[in-house]
Amino acid sequence: MQFHLDTFLTHASEQFHLARTTITSSNDLQVHDHDYAEIFWIKEGCGLHLINGESSELSKGSLSIIRPEDKHTFILSKPSDHLIITNLAFSNHHLNQFKQRYPSDCEFLFPPLEKAPFSTELEAPILSELSALTDKMMGEPRDILHLDYFMLTIFHNLRKHTSTNNCIPHWLNQAIEQYNSPHYFSQGIPGFVALCNKTTDHVNRVLKKLLNQSLTDTVNKAKLRYASRQLTLTVSPIKKITSECGYETVSYFHKIFKKHYGITPSEYRNRNVKII
Repeated sequence: MQFHLDTFLTHASEQFHLARTTITSSNDLQVHDHDYAEIFWIKEGCGLHLINGESSELSKGSLSIIRPEDKHTFILSKPSDHLIITNLAFSNHHLNQFKQRYPSDCEFLFPPLEKAPFSTELEAPILSELSALTDKMMGEPRDILHLDYFMLTIFHNLRKHTSTNNCIPHWLNQAIEQYNSPHYFSQGIPGFVALCNKTTDHVNRVLKKLLNQSLTDTVNKAKLRYASRQLTLTVSPIKKITSECGYETVSYFHKIFKKHYGITPSEYRNRNVKII
C-alpha cells in the first residue's frame, strides 16, 4: 500500500502536510510506503514502530525520518495503548534539496537505503520546542518558506541533540542542561549531583570517562558559561555576577575566568560588546 502526498494537500500550491494525530487500536494500521518523505515524533503514548521488517519501541520523544522507500506502520500492544504523533510530510524533491544543501552538517540524517532510517529519542526541552513550533505552524501557510523554517529548526535541534547525546547518558546530559542558574550555583557540587540523582563517586567516574573532566571542572564550566553570557548580554556589575555564580570573592572569579578564557572578565566584556 502506498500513500500519496497530493491526497493530503488542500491546494496545489501547498509544499507540505502537517498533522497531529492520535493513533489507537481502532485505527487501520497497514504496512505502507509513500511517494514523499516524512518526519514524525511522538508527543505522548507508547507502542512499536515496524519498519522494513524490523521493530523498535516508541515512546514520548521518539523521532524518525522516513524515506519514500521505507515500508512501515505502527503497532499498539494493548487496546488501551495510544500514540499522539506529529507528522510532517514533504516531497522527495525537497528531501533531495535538503541533502544537497547540508551535505556535511546533516549527512547523518540521510543514511543510504541499505541502512536503517535515522531515529532518535528527543530530550524533553527539544520535544517541547518542536511541539510549540508545530502549534505555531498549524496556522501558517504551507509554502516553501515555512517548510524551510520548520526543517531548519528540526535539523538544528537534531544535530545539537545528536552531537551532545551520542555518548552521554540521559541523566547526565539533563543535569548539564539544568545546572545553569544562580539557584543551582549556590548549591555548588552537591546541587549538580542532586540533579543527576546518582552518587557523587558515580557522577565523577562517568564525567572522567566520557568527558575527561571532574565534577569541579563541570560545575565551573557551567558557572563560567553563565558568567560569559551575563558579561555580554547585561550590564550587571562583575561583583554581582561573581555572587550569582556562587564564588565568594571577585579575585577568585577573576582568576578562574582568566584561566578558562585567557582574559579577565572586564576584557571579555569590552571585547564582546564592541559595535562593528
